Amino acid sequence: MTKYSYKLRLISPAFIAGVDKRQPEMRATSIRGQLRYWLRAAVGAKNANSRDLWERESAVFGSTSVGSAISMRVYRAEPAKSAEYAMLPHRRNEGRRRSSEQFALKHGQAFDLTLLTRPGVRMPEDVLDALKLWSLLGGIGRRSRRMFGAVEITSPSNAPDWYTPLQSPQELAQLIQEVVTKVAPFPALGAIPSFPTLNVGHSWIIVGQDAYPTYEDALISLFRDLLRSPKFIEKQDTFGQAIGGRRASPLIAQVRRIGPDSYYPVLTALRSKPDRRIDWDHLKLFMLAAESHFNAVRVWGGW
Repeated sequence: MTKYSYKLRLISPAFIAGVDKRQPEMRATSIRGQLRYWLRAAVGAKNANSRDLWERESAVFGSTSVGSAISMRVYRAEPAKSAEYAMLPHRRNEGRRRSSEQFALKHGQAFDLTLLTRPGVRMPEDVLDALKLWSLLGGIGRRSRRMFGAVEITSPSNAPDWYTPLQSPQELAQLIQEVVTKVAPFPALGAIPSFPTLNVGHSWIIVGQDAYPTYEDALISLFRDLLRSPKFIEKQDTFGQAIGGRRASPLIAQVRRIGPDSYYPVLTALRSKPDRRIDWDHLKLFMLAAESHFNAVRVWGGW
């Protein structure tokens, strides 16, 4: 049996709950779902063969015919703290703040995450790669593609190949580039894949180099100066839609923290089918505008 333990800390509020939707709760099943997503994004960078992907995913997380190689547990010594947060803080002056407020786990609190394998089974490299990708690019809970549910992960000495605290946005950009290059070092696929991947021809990652004093400042800038600007609001479906067949946004906008009060935007765009209501050229223009607005460096991909 292999056991790795990590400290997970929220750096923006997380709208996440269990059976009781009114009670915010950090859940191992939710983290497991995120790791599945990032494993697929990494493995799918090589080819779009869904059978190969299913076999790699099942080897780690199990299926109806194969047991999972790992189990996950989340601990907290004290009760989790929650508060009401506006899900649309950029619209507080439009009378929408109150209607968008919901309970979420407060940022700043830490949780212990433990990964365990079955007796005699080594920790799969795929799950460690997925954990790194999630902690660098992703989030957890609702609105996690819009800078909520941001996490940072550190580890004690028993877990190998983890990173030390970052000192600058340049180090953050370099780390993301190194991790993605390691897990997805494959040439561009010809056709747009049927699921989101980190294939270099169908993904795009940028890291802002200018700091924001809070996660909320970065979020408001994302919406007011980019997503809700006249240039981009006309094709909102490109950024995901909830009407006429819900589709998650192909844009994952997150923040990462360096030091006690410096937050940097990290934006990831992933192309996949079906794309009937998505204008990829429009998303390209958005990413180029975001590079300029956030003084960002491109660390991966582009189209």
